[in-house]
Amino acid sequence: MDEQLKAGRKRAFDRDIALDKAMRLFWVNGYSATSIANLSAELGINTPSLYAAFGNKETLFKEVLAHYVEQYAAINYHYLTETSDATLKQRLQACFYGLIHLFASSDTPRGCLLVKSVNESDSAVFPENALLYMRQQGQKTKQLLMTLLESDMHQANCAHNQDIETLVDYLLAVSYGLAVQAKAGQSETALKSVFNHALSAIPNH
Repeated sequence: MDEQLKAGRKRAFDRDIALDKAMRLFWVNGYSATSIANLSAELGINTPSLYAAFGNKETLFKEVLAHYVEQYAAINYHYLTETSDATLKQRLQACFYGLIHLFASSDTPRGCLLVKSVNESDSAVFPENALLYMRQQGQKTKQLLMTLLESDMHQANCAHNQDIETLVDYLLAVSYGLAVQAKAGQSETALKSVFNHALSAIPNH
């Protein structure tokens, strides 16, 4: 009897697995080209169940972006915040090397989900809450980098002969370009070489 119950019992819905599947679909197709029918088929649930679990497509997409940041991108930012004897350049290299590996990995779609999404965010159908979330994440990342650079220069008693905000904006622009190049098929080794060249803009103490 117990075996019959086990055989007939439906597998429990795993929200994290479903989010990851939805993330990969949006990552490949983009927001506009991903339909509810596509999502239902990919997640293996019917449309009413999808709405019950995630609400509409807009709210699911925003949750997917958060899943991407928390489970894939943010793991690299701890190099910028953890206590370490590493130099500023070593911290930056570790963080951005991790991001480059993500952008070029064969385990996920190439490139960056956030960059791909930003590129289509001027569409009339792109959800406002997703755009707001991406802007907030961009500001958080920028603030992390600014705090790190300001702290490093302060500890080194270094005169601020460079505009820290401009330097951070430069690094973020390089990261954006690296994601685009990874999407186009550039190798991880080549992308790391480009970033190492960008690191030369960081002053030595």
